Amino acid sequence: MDNKSYLETYNEEHSSVIESLKLNKRIFIRLLGFLICSVIYFLIFIISKTIITHDIQTQFLNTFVNSIMIFSYVVAFLFLIGYLFTRFNKDFYEKLDKVKFQTKRIFFLILDWLVILPACATVASFCFAFLFTFAVVDGESMYPTVLNESTVFVSYLEEVDRFDVVVVYITDSDNLVSDNYTEYYIKRVIGLPGDTITWVKGVLTINGNVIDETYFDEVTKLKFKQFWDSGYEFEGKFSYKVDGEVHTSYVIPEGYYFVMGDNRTGSNDSRQIGLIPYYNIEGVVLFEMNASGIERVE
Repeated sequence: MDNKSYLETYNEEHSSVIESLKLNKRIFIRLLGFLICSVIYFLIFIISKTIITHDIQTQFLNTFVNSIMIFSYVVAFLFLIGYLFTRFNKDFYEKLDKVKFQTKRIFFLILDWLVILPACATVASFCFAFLFTFAVVDGESMYPTVLNESTVFVSYLEEVDRFDVVVVYITDSDNLVSDNYTEYYIKRVIGLPGDTITWVKGVLTINGNVIDETYFDEVTKLKFKQFWDSGYEFEGKFSYKVDGEVHTSYVIPEGYYFVMGDNRTGSNDSRQIGLIPYYNIEGVVLFEMNASGIERVE
């Protein structure tokens, strides 16, 4: 074999090796993307369930995001098997070299989009676990502030303050409700630890002071006073549970909040179910989205 033929053969073999290494690297990078997203998502899910415990997130995570991530786990596993197969099959890249460039380009384009899906789902799961979520309102207890079947934006980062609209998680172990009872409520925070509260004939008093509830319009305020239902009055005696035992007090104890719905004669709230432990408050409602558009909740 002359020098020219030897160099040509060497260059062809060298180019084939380089091309195989490049192809191997491209496949490995995409496989790594699936694996990283899958591991991060798993960690986020475990932490959010065991430490943060924002159960409201499951409304989204258990459907769309979880479906994407299950798909990601399957693809990552198949790619891992395929990658290991190529490492022990020397003829694989020689056969792959014969595949048309356009076909390989489409193949990697599809892979890129498939990696984007779990990457976005992982980011979404982080946001819904630690930053915010969306919830669909079921009921008229916050009418007219928040409408039934509207979607609300709930922030986990906001500090809970008086008159904030919040999502609370009700369980039979913490509240005066029937056994095996679990439900989400959207209510307004009225009383903080150390407060005394009454709500009689449409008039709210906090610590002995009459409060003008500016989030109600004048028509609503007049309705409360003229068409009063005494069954929804609250004369200041709070009830709450500690370790399964019912306690009463005329002052809100530390770690508890008094909440009411804005639809005062059509709301099941702290007047019936008792004070809400601080750890049952999932987050503060900032925005409402319905057919009319997006509005800030005041």
